[in-house]
Amino acid sequence: MTAHPNGHPTAHNGVDPATGDSDAYIDSFPVELLEDRYQVGHNALYNRLRGLGIKPFKVNRRAYIRAEELERLDRLHAHLQQGGTIQDFLAQEPNASKELSRNRTEIPVNLTHLISSVADAVAGAVVTSMRSTAGVIADAVVQRLSQLQTTSDPLEYLRTLEEAHRNGWILSTSEVAHLLRVAPRTITEHGELFEDSGFVFVRVGKKRGEVAWRVAKPGDLSPPERYQPMDPKTGYPQW
Repeated sequence: MTAHPNGHPTAHNGVDPATGDSDAYIDSFPVELLEDRYQVGHNALYNRLRGLGIKPFKVNRRAYIRAEELERLDRLHAHLQQGGTIQDFLAQEPNASKELSRNRTEIPVNLTHLISSVADAVAGAVVTSMRSTAGVIADAVVQRLSQLQTTSDPLEYLRTLEEAHRNGWILSTSEVAHLLRVAPRTITEHGELFEDSGFVFVRVGKKRGEVAWRVAKPGDLSPPERYQPMDPKTGYPQW
């Protein structure tokens, strides 16, 4: 073993860690001497080894590093003595610079692909949601327009009710609600009969699965059917 220029021993020949062949000699240096070589503690030394990606190999329970790894540690030590850091040392190494450059190129590409994929997924979900919402709005508009679609004569519904009364037509709840421009639920909440627009609507059974109504007038009702206004809150006659 020869002396290093700074007074420390240099790497010596040892067993090839890859083959374990004692006849195959390579330059190696014992890890146990590195702390003294650089005058650093155990943790500081292994921080340097990890920073450079150096993994010691063992021969007969002793750990060694290769000559080229020792040279890198020597250069790192000189760099640290000048106030540098492990990170900027790695950036200055020719091979490491290429590796870092490659990694820095790949990362944005991968991130760009990821961002693009996420953006496409979000855009697809937004479009689907918008189409669904647009369909709901369109249905609501059509329904509302059909409800508002009337003739220019505001009394047309009264003529229809008069014709229903005269002909004895039986109207469903939805038909009565359409004529009176109210919700079907409002019609059924009145109970057995109610009055609106000068007509009396008497509940008479079912029509197409809905509550059916006969259109009458107050004077048409016999005494048992005499119309009594119903209180919509209680469901009982108001008198």
